Amino acid sequence: MVHEELREKLNSIKKDYSRKRFNERVRFTINMPLGNLLEGAATITVLIMVFMIDSDWMLYISALVLMTTLHPLAHYLTGAFFGIRFTHYYLNGPAKIEPTLRIDHISYLKASGKKRALMHLSGVMGTVAAPLVAALVVVYKGAHGAAFNLFVMYLLLIIFELLTSMKIGDLMKAKRELEYG
Repeated sequence: MVHEELREKLNSIKKDYSRKRFNERVRFTINMPLGNLLEGAATITVLIMVFMIDSDWMLYISALVLMTTLHPLAHYLTGAFFGIRFTHYYLNGPAKIEPTLRIDHISYLKASGKKRALMHLSGVMGTVAAPLVAALVVVYKGAHGAAFNLFVMYLLLIIFELLTSMKIGDLMKAKRELEYG
């Protein structure tokens, strides 16, 4: 009984410390319902625009926007399926403009290592799928040059993810979770 109470107190202290460190680094957050609404609306808007746009450059920009919207949405949907919850969206990444999800660590730790790994992998899949989705739409429209460039972007993105994400990103986290089981 006493041991359990001490463990709960220690977990509470760790959680408060983690929250304090996070709040010192992050100033702007959005709650989950609003964040999901904005991400979903942006994704749908960009997908509609891809069908309507005739400019190759705007198609490439659309693929980049899809990369930033599909990544957290994939995390959210996969996490929700596996019982992993998130507390809010915040801006992160090198330019501090990429929407990112803050994980509810209690639900995260309750999920198996395999489920946590799949949640991390889903973000990479969302990111990598973006130029491929745009390329398929562009092929449908008959803009084969832009489709080729988007497919090259897709292949380069896979290489980039393998080189970087294995060291500091979602692929590294997925590997770690699979090792912990």
